[in-house]
Amino acid sequence: MYFILSSVFICLVMGLFLYVSEQKLITDNLQQETQTAMGYAVDQAEQTALRVEEFANQVCRSDAVIDVMQRTSPQVDAQVLAIAAELNEQFQFVTITEEVLSLLLVGENGLDLRCGKEASLVDDVAVKQAFCKADYYGDSLMRWGVSQKNFCKLSDYPTVVPYSRRITDTASGQTLGYLVLLLRDTALIDACKPFLEQGDEAFCLMDENGGMIVQNARWRELAEQYGGEGTIFDSGAHEFAETVRLGGVQFRFFQTSVPSYPWKLVEAVPMYQYAQQTQILGRAAVVAACLALVLSLILATVFSGQLVRPIERMVEAVQDIARGNFSRRLERSNRVELNTLQDSIEKMQTDLKQLLDNRVAQEQEKKTAEIQMLKAQINPHFLYNTLNSIKMMAVMQGARGIQNMIEALGSILRASLSNAEERTTLRDELALLEQYIYIQNIRYKGNIEYETVVRDQSLLDFPMQRCLLQPLLENAITHGIEQDNRGGRITLTVWRKWESLYISVEDNGVGIPPERLSRLQNGERLTNHSIGVYNVDQRLRMTYGEAYGLRFESKPGEFTRVVARMKITEGDFAHEENAYTDRG
Repeated sequence: MYFILSSVFICLVMGLFLYVSEQKLITDNLQQETQTAMGYAVDQAEQTALRVEEFANQVCRSDAVIDVMQRTSPQVDAQVLAIAAELNEQFQFVTITEEVLSLLLVGENGLDLRCGKEASLVDDVAVKQAFCKADYYGDSLMRWGVSQKNFCKLSDYPTVVPYSRRITDTASGQTLGYLVLLLRDTALIDACKPFLEQGDEAFCLMDENGGMIVQNARWRELAEQYGGEGTIFDSGAHEFAETVRLGGVQFRFFQTSVPSYPWKLVEAVPMYQYAQQTQILGRAAVVAACLALVLSLILATVFSGQLVRPIERMVEAVQDIARGNFSRRLERSNRVELNTLQDSIEKMQTDLKQLLDNRVAQEQEKKTAEIQMLKAQINPHFLYNTLNSIKMMAVMQGARGIQNMIEALGSILRASLSNAEERTTLRDELALLEQYIYIQNIRYKGNIEYETVVRDQSLLDFPMQRCLLQPLLENAITHGIEQDNRGGRITLTVWRKWESLYISVEDNGVGIPPERLSRLQNGERLTNHSIGVYNVDQRLRMTYGEAYGLRFESKPGEFTRVVARMKITEGDFAHEENAYTDRG
């Protein structure tokens, strides 16, 4: 699922990035195409204007025209008729004259010569007032006018573009007359149409003052609908914002200057033309994203399967190991990370098997110890009842020593037959040791000296397990004093240090050889029959923790000391506040 979600996310991001980048690319391309088309349109409009000016130059520089203009009277003679004939001939063969509706030659001497299909119907008074004045031209010889109402009322063309120029005497510079050409505004529009009217575009050609030289029908329509003072279609406006919303439609405005004239070509392109390209791009991006998603899902399924299958095999192996099959081996992978994980699992498998083997060995050892203890117990009730019978016979016969020995043995036997985990006090345990020493002194003819030293009498109330100290005394007698025919001395010392109770059993016997002492200090069991001291140590460790138990000290020929350490916990004494703490 993570692979699939990652693939979906990546495809969405890539699709969005593709859409945005391609949209920008398409927008830039469309803008570039528009700018290029406007450049072609500007060239064609400029060429049209230059051909008009070339035709006007031919007329104005004609010697015959200048000669007629220099006359003092405007009489019509053969020379004037020849000029008119020549002009008519040019209107038949010069291409640009197809765009000229009216040509007027107006002289300062009153000459009025006309040519063109509408020239005879033109309001010559209005033309002369508009274009045949020196202040209209300023310092220039020619001037293009803005689109205006046609001076011929019966024309099929409601508006015309005027072009006029002064005719001067080359010697004196005096103005001799004027040439006025009234052009169809479609002349410049038609030059731009092939490059600009691809859809719903609006365009115009304006001068440096914002005056409209020509405008196509769409521009005129927008100007009529959204024009007025303060708008982009204001007659004095000559700068346009990059984008303007008109009637809910966003328009993008492009502007290009005409090199040879102080003109500017302006085109308004509706942005939905870009939107159409964007929709096409969007569909293509969706298709590409879907294909990429399908491909990525296939690849994700394959790759995730290659990754998941080894993990699934490891999970099955771990479950098999958890069921106890420690012989299960993991199938090796060719990936370093998985191999590392498999090595860790195999190490865990080995450690678990070793741990279980150790646990089984411990349980087996525990059972063996229990069997040894069972073997050591001889029908307790029969033995105890037999001792009581012997005791009664000793009393009847007056054998006081035998009676005391049997009573002591009975106390020891009664204590040993109790539950080993049953709690007693240090006081009772020491009393039991007195009985044990009494019996041993009868056996050894009183050669055992026994002394008990309790540094704090409150420690006598310390609760402890039964039969912990007797194996220590037995060990001191059997392995220390018994081997020395002279007898010996055993000292039992009890003290407290911090939160620990210490009981030391020391004898002055033969001591322990160094190699046996080292094994005892390491917690080893010397023989299968010597279970007493070993069991005491294990019981202490299991009860109080590994930090507690027995500690052995010995010097051959001088002494042997066994120290039992037990933990004192809160509530072990009824009067803990009166307990004395030995800091030594």
